[in-house]
Amino acid sequence: MSTSFTPPSEVAPVPLPENVVRGGMFAAVAVPLGIVLWVVIWSIGFVSAIVAFAVAAFAAWLYRKGSGGLVSKVGALVIAGIVLVTILLSFYFGLVSDYAKFAGEQLGLNPFAAVLDPLFWPNFTADFGLLLNANLLNLLFALALGTLGAFSVIRKAYRSSSIPAPVANAPVATAPVVPPVTNPAEPS
Repeated sequence: MSTSFTPPSEVAPVPLPENVVRGGMFAAVAVPLGIVLWVVIWSIGFVSAIVAFAVAAFAAWLYRKGSGGLVSKVGALVIAGIVLVTILLSFYFGLVSDYAKFAGEQLGLNPFAAVLDPLFWPNFTADFGLLLNANLLNLLFALALGTLGAFSVIRKAYRSSSIPAPVANAPVATAPVVPPVTNPAEPS
């Protein structure tokens, strides 16, 4: 009984299965980093698509590391969800940052000490509706820019992973070599 050997040069790429949960957990690391970046840019006075672009790119990279290299439709939705959550939380913490500056000025404290004041959070919660109404246009602008910033990154991640990644040591199915059929009665 003989076994055949397939040389490494004839190995075909076989994709590994995507691990969506692990990829999502890896990509979730982008959320706090995106929030910090947003609040820094927000405190300067800007609303920028660069944060959503950066979060989408970093989340897609982390997702690939965690999922095994693939980004399926479900993976693209996970990345989009992470970008959306990051934008919404970033906007919330941007409002907290502004409120902390204002409260700090009123109380004669720095913004960090104002956040630790026992009356800060009840007052912020009471004023949140007014803050949100006053900044609704900024929120819509942030969501629109976030969509623009993240769309191309998510689309590129999804499209680039639709081609299976090469995996070593997977056998390739090859067609058998069949010798030509000749009729011995015919002259060659």
